[in-house]
Amino acid sequence: MTFGQPYDWVFADGEFVHSHDARLSVLANVVSYGTGTFEGIRATWNAEQGELYLLEAEAHYVRLARSARILGLELPYRPEDLVAATKELLRRNDVRANAYVRPLLLLAGEQLAVRMHDSGTRLLIPATPMPGDYINLRGVRCMVSTWRRGTDVAVPNRAKVIGSYVGPALAKTEAIRQGFDEALLLTADGHVAEATTSNILVRIGQEWATPPVTDDILEGITRRQVMDLLAEDFGVTVTQRRIHRSELYACDEALLCGTAAIVVPVTEVDGRPIGDGVVGETTLAVQRTLREIACRDGYRHHEWTTPVYDEAVYDEAVYDEAVYDEAKEAG
Repeated sequence: MTFGQPYDWVFADGEFVHSHDARLSVLANVVSYGTGTFEGIRATWNAEQGELYLLEAEAHYVRLARSARILGLELPYRPEDLVAATKELLRRNDVRANAYVRPLLLLAGEQLAVRMHDSGTRLLIPATPMPGDYINLRGVRCMVSTWRRGTDVAVPNRAKVIGSYVGPALAKTEAIRQGFDEALLLTADGHVAEATTSNILVRIGQEWATPPVTDDILEGITRRQVMDLLAEDFGVTVTQRRIHRSELYACDEALLCGTAAIVVPVTEVDGRPIGDGVVGETTLAVQRTLREIACRDGYRHHEWTTPVYDEAVYDEAVYDEAVYDEAKEAG
């Protein structure tokens, strides 16, 4: 199986069904307009321990719930229940390799009016194998795209809106066709925002900086992890501030971080080498540490990971809407 090919079982609206039965109508609202939100959760296999670990699963579902609120939708389950469902999904598929989980909250009703109401939602959680690396861990060559990051007043960037990824997709293809590995997007007024599916951090001298959440970025979960590790291991407080395009050319070190990429060094931007052209030791150290944390290879930040096979107990009741509604009313 390859990345993007679903495992046999999918969590669909409270039930586990075969992937062929978890399909959408061609007239579903989301198919025409990208009306919905999604997440991506990494699952890492530790062969020595015989265990599969979800990285920051609850944090991703908390963000999915927040995205749903921004779009005026309701996520019908609590984040902790969705973590339990995800564990069961991976167990039912007997996943014992690196995998990627893709929760989707979609406007799935067969109506073609452009709107967010009266369409009906579906919650789907498929998973796919993730063999190899999503991106070159040794470093990526980037270009500043001619496409700009959309503004929050047009499409809310604090939500992972499905339709908002058209811009990054155009930027990625532009970069690949021009011989680069990745694209960097600027804000509408010309400041650095993020890569197509990753946040960016740069080091200039002793200062590490990253664009603020008000510069139309998605506030990444991995971004927060990297900032925590820089503080813990190097005593660095990352400055959240506006970054000019020229700082990409002048910086001494740069990295991209995201769920799929984890941490990767940037080696050049627009044909200009980053720093002295050698990948920064700090970036490599953070990359190594976070990849170890993702599979609990060590003692650090076990709270960031959730084991899948530690308890093969599944309670159907947590997915019963009546049970959930009763619990919600009780607080």
